[in-house]
Amino acid sequence: MLNLLTAERIKIIRSKKFWIVLGILTILPIMQAVNSQITVNHGKELVQVIDTVINGATGILMIEKNGLTVLLIISAFICFFIGEEFQNGTIRNVLSLGRSRIHYYLSKFLMAALVSLFGVIVLTALGMISFTVVFGFGEVAEINHYFVFAIKSFITLYILILANVSVYVMIGFLTKNSGISLIWCFLYTIATGFLPDIFQQTSHFKQVTEWFTETFLFYSDFANPSHIAKYPEMVLVSLLTIVVSSTLGILCFNRTDIK
Repeated sequence: MLNLLTAERIKIIRSKKFWIVLGILTILPIMQAVNSQITVNHGKELVQVIDTVINGATGILMIEKNGLTVLLIISAFICFFIGEEFQNGTIRNVLSLGRSRIHYYLSKFLMAALVSLFGVIVLTALGMISFTVVFGFGEVAEINHYFVFAIKSFITLYILILANVSVYVMIGFLTKNSGISLIWCFLYTIATGFLPDIFQQTSHFKQVTEWFTETFLFYSDFANPSHIAKYPEMVLVSLLTIVVSSTLGILCFNRTDIK
């Protein structure tokens, strides 16, 4: 397992796709801080509920502010990261050495999770720094213990992202093709991200939407005490998503005929 992880780490570091993802997540918070400054200069006031990040303190919510963008970028990376193994036939080299398919699957998932973690840390850190430079550090309204809030918020937001990473990895192993998996990942992200807004208007489907992590990621205000109280529920749904998607992915991969 450690050998697989080491090999995957080397592949990722040498991959242009990784550096492109990192570049986007590096530039994005800086551009948003500049854009927010331009908006304020034109006489508009930033509102936390709408703009999410309005100062350095709320910069901890950069993942929430860029939820859809982060998911689409990471899903694209994962699709190529896994799909190219099947398309180039390099997966046969690993399996021919007697490596366990379960270990191979988990190594891909762990590396995708680490890339996602590194990416959102860069996004969040630069977001806090950029907005602090432009608007000052400030504070988060109704939050007395900021450090505890920041740690809990970041961990919860990352786990919500991680749940989607597990689904993207599953799709990658099911489709075995970068282009096809990219389409399905985008469809999954858009559907589970925007359909809940429609279903929440009905009494019959409102509860169902709370079993999708995107419902929390896109429609929650992580600076609102009532939504902060739902952190345990968000984590539970995310962990269940990871377990179910990973189990299905491993079971299907074990039955896949690698040609």
